[in-house]
Amino acid sequence: MIHEFKTVSLIIAFIFPFVWGVTFLIEGISKERSKKYLFILMLSASFTYMMTFFKFENFLETYAILFPIQTGVVFILFPLLFLYVKSLTSEKPIHKLESFLHFIPGIVMFIGFSILQKFVIEGDVEVDFVKYLLDKEVIIGDHFILGKTIYSIGKPIMVVSALVYVGATIIKMRKHYIKVKELFSENEIKELRWIRGLGYIFAAMIIFFVVIHILENNQVEAHNGLIGMSYLTFGLFFWYLGLNGFRQKEVYNVSEVAQSDEFKAEAKISKAEIEDYLLRTKAYQNQNISVFDMCYHFHTNRTYLSDAIRLNFSTNFRGLINHYRTEDAKKSIDENVANNIDFDLENIATNAGFSSYSTFFRVFRSETGITPSDYIKFITKMNKKS
Repeated sequence: MIHEFKTVSLIIAFIFPFVWGVTFLIEGISKERSKKYLFILMLSASFTYMMTFFKFENFLETYAILFPIQTGVVFILFPLLFLYVKSLTSEKPIHKLESFLHFIPGIVMFIGFSILQKFVIEGDVEVDFVKYLLDKEVIIGDHFILGKTIYSIGKPIMVVSALVYVGATIIKMRKHYIKVKELFSENEIKELRWIRGLGYIFAAMIIFFVVIHILENNQVEAHNGLIGMSYLTFGLFFWYLGLNGFRQKEVYNVSEVAQSDEFKAEAKISKAEIEDYLLRTKAYQNQNISVFDMCYHFHTNRTYLSDAIRLNFSTNFRGLINHYRTEDAKKSIDENVANNIDFDLENIATNAGFSSYSTFFRVFRSETGITPSDYIKFITKMNKKS
């Protein structure tokens, strides 16, 4: 029963990233720069789990043929995840050379084992060589020990590399959460909130990944339950990543960012000018408003505008927009209560510019110190007294 569970888990871990990889290909990976990394990541993960299935189900001839590719692919999984997150959170496209540098360890491993397997270890001995690497009993051939040494050194390097990329990804996301508050209003697409949820699955996946690659192959194979749970977690991770990655749009508009950077700050922007712009145009009601929209209006760059907002309002761009949205919602509530008109809080929240009721509720309570419902009760009570 446990063996069947392991097999099904491996199949799931293969199918989920494969299906999403094909989906991204059909959708068109050239439309968004981040989708390219996600597409390669999904197919690489799918290939890795297919190879794992071959290994555990003893399809070793096929495994031996594809083994050099496998050694390279496992080294680029975490770099690809990092590059995907970086491409989402960067204002400018990642240079091709920078991307290539992250793939060098994987390329080196692929070339090294290809040379070793095709030119040093030849013929049917390749299968015995792979069996030897997987800690199976075989007659040791020439150069097997050299290959095993390289393989043994590569495993801890891969684990350390994975942990480094995990740390780099976490740091990148933390910087993004800080920066996005300076540039955008409350917006789930811009904030990549789903990545926080992905992080919990990711943490479990990392634990399994490290344990599996620290243990010897025969030790891993002896624990079918461990294998099954680990690859079920991997499958869930890539399903969640694919689903949200498919929905996710680019955080930054490259041309919009470039245009903002071209503006020069030649005159001071006063508090009155900012207030007049927001009240007259009601720009805060636009759920997708960003600091770049205001930059275009004032013909100034975002650094100068952010400084002007902080100096005049003692908050950042998001705080300023949230304040005006809250005041707009309060005004609508006041008018409806005063005129004894039935109203829906969700509609009021949407009309004020909030992207969701949960965001409205949280921001309203933060701005006023009470919930929207309590505010309605307070206003109703005040109107009755008057």
